[in-house]
Amino acid sequence: MGFAAGIMLVACFTSLIIPSLEMGLYLDLGIGFVLGALAIAAMDALIPHEHLVVGYEGPEHARRRLKKAVLIALAVAIHNVPEGLAVGVSTALSERLGFATALAIGLQDVPEGVAVALPLAVLWGSKLKGFATGLLTGLVETLMAVTGALVFSYATGVLGVGMGFSAGAMMYIVVEEILPEILHEASTYRKIATVGFFLGFYVMIYLDTLLG
Repeated sequence: MGFAAGIMLVACFTSLIIPSLEMGLYLDLGIGFVLGALAIAAMDALIPHEHLVVGYEGPEHARRRLKKAVLIALAVAIHNVPEGLAVGVSTALSERLGFATALAIGLQDVPEGVAVALPLAVLWGSKLKGFATGLLTGLVETLMAVTGALVFSYATGVLGVGMGFSAGAMMYIVVEEILPEILHEASTYRKIATVGFFLGFYVMIYLDTLLG
């Protein structure tokens, strides 16, 4: 999760915020940034999901109806929405930048997918079901990437809003969800998470420099 936070934080700037500022899309970026953060905040409030340390979020009536592993899978699916959209929007701006963003985010998706698949495999006693559910959470990201690339390749007039939206959504997840989760006082892995954050930070910077 620290690795993911480092990648997402850098991607917000190098793939989305800085390019949009260089294009002079100041107002579009600002509007999209707020809308992206509000969209994820709304998903947090409406979709039941659970974090490993911080705990349950969403409608209270759904807490007892869904298993914990399923709630964790839903949390990862929510995270994958802005990640996929960031890949799609950056691809619409530049194929090289999109490739760098996709590669970096794809690297952090591997441990994230394992974190979804293993608890479900144990819960249901089926490796296939666990793998399939982890795959489905990843397909959410793929769907958003393809949708974002298609929409903003044609709707270039609102590309700045799309870039701001993706950046705001990812920044919200990093600040409001991932950082409290990995740096929570109850977490026994804070130092490991910090190392992971810096690794993700460096990976995204150098991938963006080499491929962007």
